[in-house]
Amino acid sequence: MNISFLTPAYNSEEWIITMLDSIPKEYAYEIIICDDGSTDKTLAILQEYQKTCPALKLLVNQTNLGASDSYNRCIAAATGDYVAIIDSDDHYLPAITDVLAQVDGQFDIYYYNMLTKAGYTFIKNEANRYSLPGQFKIIRRTLIGEAQFTKRKDIAGDWDFNCALMNKNPTCKYTDIVAYWYNFPRENSEYDLHLRGLK
Repeated sequence: MNISFLTPAYNSEEWIITMLDSIPKEYAYEIIICDDGSTDKTLAILQEYQKTCPALKLLVNQTNLGASDSYNRCIAAATGDYVAIIDSDDHYLPAITDVLAQVDGQFDIYYYNMLTKAGYTFIKNEANRYSLPGQFKIIRRTLIGEAQFTKRKDIAGDWDFNCALMNKNPTCKYTDIVAYWYNFPRENSEYDLHLRGLK
């Protein structure tokens, strides 16, 4: 199965290399990053990384459009059988290879679990398929269809995207593997801004 890894990046120079290096290149059909009008060295770092990583494809927003628009651009550009969404300030744990090895085309979504920098773990299962949208999953690209990340004041942008996927009653595999490090809590993240009513 071909897997497209997708992320938006905005002023992410502190984390971007750690995130990129955590993607197992043997599974990366393509890595699509949308630089969302960064004003730091993120774009230059990505352009340098691209010289040794031919799978890396860059999209550039000339101005900051926000995470949701950037996610949607990445999804629209993806050509792999499956997409894996990773935030630019997070990274995969080595166990992600055990998850990726299970992506065999039998399921619409393959789930894994997330460890936060605060020291607790988000466990993904059938009971919280709607309530925990997050970056827990590898999604069959054709399942996505018209589903999009949205811009709302009342909830984070991935909520509607996840609900649209769940409403399609996808076939799911829960691998029970902790394979993602989530930089949470982080001040001024999309989630933090939402909680503080600033977005």
